[in-house]
Amino acid sequence: MMNTYRRPSREERTRINRALDRWGTFEFFKDKSLMIQENDDGGSKAVCFVPGELEPFMRMQPPYLAGLVIGELKKQFVPSMAGADLFARSGKRNEFYIVVNENAEKLVLYGRDIMGESIVEASDMLDENELVIVLNRRLEAIGIGRTRFAGRSLLQKGRITVTTVADAGYYLREEG
Repeated sequence: MMNTYRRPSREERTRINRALDRWGTFEFFKDKSLMIQENDDGGSKAVCFVPGELEPFMRMQPPYLAGLVIGELKKQFVPSMAGADLFARSGKRNEFYIVVNENAEKLVLYGRDIMGESIVEASDMLDENELVIVLNRRLEAIGIGRTRFAGRSLLQKGRITVTTVADAGYYLREEG
């Protein structure tokens, strides 16, 4: 079982750059080294943020693991929790981020979906079925969600309006 790393093709880098622009982090990653980790399953491609000084060593002896996996390249780029955390810290917060209250923060960290009344801040520009990074009030990434409604309908009371796709509590639950 061997993972191989390579630089993204031009088409892959374009898709990754579009996603980074979407999350407001294009400028941060513009001159950074990204590598594609192709896994043995044949289909999944992890996008890894690798310090540039490690690249020559990766060509000499392919490592089993290297860098920080910031997402997965499928039809579209899907951020990992580590990627969402890095994007929230280094990017410009835009319409693809939502902020939830303290009660929802606890629930999201247990993988629960988000009720409309728990959303403190969301853009009117969001469409249905959009990936969003879920932030707590301290603007820390706590999850990745997918909207069930568009615009102001995200804030409707008594309904789940964002499905939690990934959460930062997963690693803690699985460790225990």
